[in-house]
Amino acid sequence: MDDALRYYLAFNGGLKVLRARGGQTAELGEFFRGRTLEDVTGCRERSEVVFAAVAFDGGYRTEDGGASWRKVLDGDVRTFTVDPHDERVVYAGAGPIRLYRSEDNGLTWEPLDGLLRVPDEVKSKWDVPQAYRGKIPPHVRHILVHPDDPALIFLALEHGGIVVSRDRGAAWEDASTGIAYLDMHLVRNLPGDRDRYLVSSARGFYKSDDRGGTWRRSEAGMPWAGSELYSYSHDWLFCPGERRRIILGGAKGSPGVWRRERRKPEGYVLLSDDDGESWCPASDLPTNMPWAPWVLLHHPHAPDTLFAGMGDGTRGFGFDPHRRGEGRLYRSEDRGESWQCILPDLPSVLTAWVAVD
Repeated sequence: MDDALRYYLAFNGGLKVLRARGGQTAELGEFFRGRTLEDVTGCRERSEVVFAAVAFDGGYRTEDGGASWRKVLDGDVRTFTVDPHDERVVYAGAGPIRLYRSEDNGLTWEPLDGLLRVPDEVKSKWDVPQAYRGKIPPHVRHILVHPDDPALIFLALEHGGIVVSRDRGAAWEDASTGIAYLDMHLVRNLPGDRDRYLVSSARGFYKSDDRGGTWRRSEAGMPWAGSELYSYSHDWLFCPGERRRIILGGAKGSPGVWRRERRKPEGYVLLSDDDGESWCPASDLPTNMPWAPWVLLHHPHAPDTLFAGMGDGTRGFGFDPHRRGEGRLYRSEDRGESWQCILPDLPSVLTAWVAVD
């Protein structure tokens, strides 16, 4: 625990920037008061450069480790991805569904409007449930730039399924066959593989063996596996090692289900050592957690160490922008086997980033 780290912890109503050194944590500042952040992500080579996607407001950039922030993109920005091949290239996703690219590390941006030229039958899937209409537009939830091919880009749409470009964003096609409910969260390829992908969603965890041509549910051992309403999966990541592992955060149903049933998320962290074919629960987490693991993160230089940002799902979006809810930050030093709470009594963590200080 003697790392020198900087935590960016986002919640409904702001962003906390904290420094962790020698087992002590100090808050450096709080930003974006009254606004909801949907994504925080940064550069690994230049750890002081971080991007924040602020719902209904815009995209922001810091180049001094969060001490100050500059708006670099207008609109309802929801996510950023730094190209793993070149940190000067950054992508941003927004709502209603739009995609942007920067070639100068986020200072200036161009729209990739080839995305808007997909057939109408594809666009007809870009919608949200009735309860959210007029409050949340369909938006780009996650952007995958394939680690082995900068021209191959997948988008997870919330709601709207998955679309793929094979020419660096000029042309797009739908890649959602086999997914019944198109509320997508995060898509990644199996490391070193151009054919096999996995994606989390509000109703199921899916796997494709043919570059997104078709998808099948891959949930053996999950709580509520195969159920219509309760098989909610959110953030997830790969952990390298002698045997590759997937760590997944989920909950019993989506935020809409929690509201209707008047209960907490009952979240969980799951592990798979066979590329998502079967799952088992992590240990040292409360039973029937009142939070969900909204974000899972790698330690910037210790591959076996992970972080989980927990929260009860409180967010604004026209419901109650002043509630902050309840959350925690957990840490695992054994590839997700066991977890310890390192920051209690936080607002509900919606997204986060961990960087070298």
